[in-house]
Amino acid sequence: MTIPFEQSYAPVTRAVTPFGHDHYVIVWRYDRMINNRHPNDIQSHPLVKYKEKIVLSAFDFKPPYAMNHRIFLAPYGRWFTLIGRVPISMKEVDGCSMDYRAVLVRTYCNNEEKVVIPVPDIFFKENFIPPPPSSHLPSLPLSLHQHYPPPPPHIDAQLGRTSSPVARRQVNQKSWIRKYWLYVFCLAVAITILVPLVIISTLQ
Repeated sequence: MTIPFEQSYAPVTRAVTPFGHDHYVIVWRYDRMINNRHPNDIQSHPLVKYKEKIVLSAFDFKPPYAMNHRIFLAPYGRWFTLIGRVPISMKEVDGCSMDYRAVLVRTYCNNEEKVVIPVPDIFFKENFIPPPPSSHLPSLPLSLHQHYPPPPPHIDAQLGRTSSPVARRQVNQKSWIRKYWLYVFCLAVAITILVPLVIISTLQ
């Protein structure tokens, strides 16, 4: 007779967190109108604040959460967006310490509702606040042989390099002009004087 295999499960030990206990926290709610400004930039309605004492487990959180995560707050029956956190410098007096105040917000019609809830650090993901972008540019690997475009012909000629045909031609032209410029000048003067004399003698 074959006995079916029965898998045995060992008890799982979970870390005790404030989310699983009836720990009361002070929750602040802020209500304000979004477009409630007069032409002279004075608020027409003050900010309305509420202070409540709520059991933390009543929110039924499922941490960790990332920035801009939408969270359903069961005590209010509405969805809020997690927009930030504020460190808590002083611990709770009843012994259950909280590390941050989670800031959640929702907008409806022309109103904005903000809820601030004390929570432990496990409420947030490790990369909740992304690091600032680095201002250093990535260094490019330098190749062993740098390739540069060839210099212009006049630069090449000034440096005495006649590797290209154009540079050689320019050097030859300049040396020929420097050598025979006096002959060319005398020939031009002679032509300028003789041509009018020939024309005048022909007309007579």
